[in-house]
Amino acid sequence: MLRALRVGNLALVDELEIQVGTGLTMVTGETGAGKSLIAGALSLLAGGKATKGMVRHGTDLAFVEGVFDLGDRPADREDLAALGIRIGSDGVLVLRRELKIEGRGRTLINGLFSSQALLEQIGKRLLSVQSQDQQRHLSRSGFAGEFLDRALGLEVELAEMENVLAAYLSLAEDLANRRREDELAREQLDIWEYQLRELSEAGLDTEEPALLTEQLALGRNARALLEGAASCRQDLTEGEGNAQGKLGSAEVALASLADGSPGLSAILAMIRDALANTSEAAADLERFLDNLDLDPARLDEMEERKALYDELCRKYRRDVPELINLRDDLAQRLKRQGRAASDLEELATAVEQARGKVANQAEHLYKLRRDGAPEVVSQATAIIRRLALPDLELEFSVELDQDPSGWLDLGGHACRAGKRGADRVELLARTNRGEAPGRVSQIASGGERSRIFLGLSVIGEQPHRRPLLLFDEIDAGLGMDNAVPVAELLERLAADGQVFCITHLPTVACRGHSHWKVYKKAEGDRTVLRVEELDPSGRVRETARLLGGEAVEADVSESQLNYARQLLSEGRRHAVEGGQD
Repeated sequence: MLRALRVGNLALVDELEIQVGTGLTMVTGETGAGKSLIAGALSLLAGGKATKGMVRHGTDLAFVEGVFDLGDRPADREDLAALGIRIGSDGVLVLRRELKIEGRGRTLINGLFSSQALLEQIGKRLLSVQSQDQQRHLSRSGFAGEFLDRALGLEVELAEMENVLAAYLSLAEDLANRRREDELAREQLDIWEYQLRELSEAGLDTEEPALLTEQLALGRNARALLEGAASCRQDLTEGEGNAQGKLGSAEVALASLADGSPGLSAILAMIRDALANTSEAAADLERFLDNLDLDPARLDEMEERKALYDELCRKYRRDVPELINLRDDLAQRLKRQGRAASDLEELATAVEQARGKVANQAEHLYKLRRDGAPEVVSQATAIIRRLALPDLELEFSVELDQDPSGWLDLGGHACRAGKRGADRVELLARTNRGEAPGRVSQIASGGERSRIFLGLSVIGEQPHRRPLLLFDEIDAGLGMDNAVPVAELLERLAADGQVFCITHLPTVACRGHSHWKVYKKAEGDRTVLRVEELDPSGRVRETARLLGGEAVEADVSESQLNYARQLLSEGRRHAVEGGQD
């Protein structure tokens, strides 16, 4: 629900704030007073087109701001959440549109900068302005089908259509991807098999390259190592003057003297450690010499093995762990390719089964629409004919959306299919006897389209999702008596929502639950627009003025005032009977 409308520096408005209530609000004023500016301001909040000429002369910035209370509209809050708009626990949503003389305007949603595209998505959920939206709705592709589906209550069937279509499209994509994968695999199969064979026969091991490097380093220097180790062992334990013998002699010499000298005891300990280390080093040299492999054939084998690793890494541009991963991946690819035929067969079967479900649901929707359309037409016609359209004839054209390239077969016809089914729905009308029926958007006048939309709104909209509706001069061209059914329908729409009506007829204005008067006022050297919510006496005088056409208030007669009181009394009685007072 819209709770407040604020406007600043827009056309003739310098500053304006209107507190908005529920029910039916009437807006009146003399010709040229600026009544349509209310519609224009709401259109801007709904994402309508803005021009720099809307900015009040002499100012740089104009704005329109709407404060909405969505506390009792959980469905709208869910929709906004899906769009990324967070609504606080108070349920308040503030939309603001700014227009600038220089530079681009701005859009703010709950105080945060946003885009006009997002504002349009939000605005169409909350506001519907006749001067802009309703006639566009009637000509919008898909309007007739969406309206018929709402009137028939096909929400469950449409949700099922979306589900089966999504399942089909997902499976069809899986099948297409699997086919592309199979085609690629067929092209690469010989290469994959060769690569797998080459990598598998190589017997790759992540630790082997480092071990080969170490062994090759030893093998290539084996003779020098052998000679050096043998010489070292001789110096340590063999030959004349070896280290072990000399250390032994030194130990014997000091052993008898060390007891009397702490210093010599420490030196003796170091000599004994050196003697032990010499013996251990000699033993290690012995083992090293015993294990040293000087076999040239073995050395050649290691060289070849190392060259194989280097060649594979260079060829595939991968290190050894990556080569092993590639080998395993190739094995999986070939295994998967081995079952490609069965996979494709299973997927093709699943796709056809899913296509069948889409066809069944699309045909089900087609029959429901075709069979249910006459009753909806009958209800709509009965309502709309009372709106000064006595000769109106409506008809829903429900036809399969045939297309030679369509992927869905319905009754032997190739059809296109979408989330709403596989048919096209159009609303046809004949407003005068003897005329051929045609599309409502083409055959009906502006006023007729407004009244047709009004009648459809009563049938097709869900009250808990209905936006604020503004009808601008919906009674244009009607007399006071012919406009009464229009007022009654407006009351019906406003019973559980908000409806604004800009009118010039007293028989319509008297049905409002609240009444605003728009007028111009000279202030200094400027003309400004003002909006005043009328009290009971003010409503009497404004209704009396409307009875006199464009007469000024000073010319209102007592008889007009009495008739105005009578009309307002009848309007209140209707409101009480309708449970609105």
